[in-house]
Amino acid sequence: MRIGEFSKKTSTSIDTIRHYITLGLLVPPKEGKYFRFDDRCTIDLERIKEMKEMDFTLQEIKNIFLLSRFSKLSMGQEKQHYRSFFKNKMKKLTKERELLDEKIALLEKKVNKLDVEFKQEPVMLGIDLTFLPNIYCPDCQKSLKLDSADIQENMIINGHMSCDCGYHIEIIDGILVDRETMKITQETDDSYVIRYVDETDSHFLDNLYAAMEWSYRTIKPEGHQLMLELGVGNGIFLSHFYNHLPDNMPYVAVDYDYNKLKYLKKVFERSGIKKKIVFICADYICMPLKHKSVDYIVDFFGMSNYSFRNHGVLHDQINQYYKESCKLLGTYMLFDKYKSNEELSQDQYRLFKKKDIQGFLKFLGFNMKHEYETSYAEEGEKDDEYLRVTNRVSFYGFLGER
Repeated sequence: MRIGEFSKKTSTSIDTIRHYITLGLLVPPKEGKYFRFDDRCTIDLERIKEMKEMDFTLQEIKNIFLLSRFSKLSMGQEKQHYRSFFKNKMKKLTKERELLDEKIALLEKKVNKLDVEFKQEPVMLGIDLTFLPNIYCPDCQKSLKLDSADIQENMIINGHMSCDCGYHIEIIDGILVDRETMKITQETDDSYVIRYVDETDSHFLDNLYAAMEWSYRTIKPEGHQLMLELGVGNGIFLSHFYNHLPDNMPYVAVDYDYNKLKYLKKVFERSGIKKKIVFICADYICMPLKHKSVDYIVDFFGMSNYSFRNHGVLHDQINQYYKESCKLLGTYMLFDKYKSNEELSQDQYRLFKKKDIQGFLKFLGFNMKHEYETSYAEEGEKDDEYLRVTNRVSFYGFLGER
């Protein structure tokens, strides 16, 4: 029979049959340009399929076939050699099964542990009553009045605060929300990080993680009264060191994207670990905080993201919130080799140059204590707006004190 008929009869693709011929597993006679397949070919193919089901490789099957084809042994000796092939394969698979069982046992142990941690009782996060003295009107710097409040576990979960000047702010599900400056994007979910990793260049992610590790090792929150993170976003950095925050130190996480803050708050509540986190959804320029109350500023790309869309130096514009004596831990983007299609002004470009960043921070009184810089990555996230401006991005870490 020809190859097409043989393929149908044995339920085997023509490509597979040709591959077996190339390997010498099938040796059909040739008549002219065409192979002719007989009963011996059918028997050989059945043996191939049988041994593949036993996890023999094609090379191992070929060795068995060669023994059969070239052996001058008696029938009993030949069967003895076959037996040794199968016995050795069985030993190998048994050993692999034992190793797999050990790995599965380790995985089961890990999954069970994670199940217990995931099922633990969530904590509640809201506006701690002890934080109220820090909430001020951004317009006239008067302490805000608490007009209404749903209080649970000494925290405000829902409520309303206002000032005599007309300013007001809401507390929604434990988040301080300024509806005038808030932004709502699409809902954020647990698959965000997975999508981000899948869609971002690995070199870019390596640099991002290196910058995050430097920040984690450099930050020392102990002994400070109030920490402020600008542009917390999806909390990549805050999640990295959340467990190590002092229990009673307020950590203010500010972003104008309400859905990101809402998602991040749920993540920390599910962790079962309670910290004194205050989520504020507002523009940085008009945060409802008391002036000169912040003694540690965390800026993990907050100024870089701000500078890409706005004019002016972010820390200069909100300097009134900082104490005269405070620390700043910042991580910033550095751009190199700008593309011709300019989207930033010259003043904005300067905020992506190391010397200019150092100069602006020094002007504000921050003396550098430690710095860090990654190599350049030439790719980032697909459709990344930054890569419309430059082909090369690196990260710069700055620890300053005044």
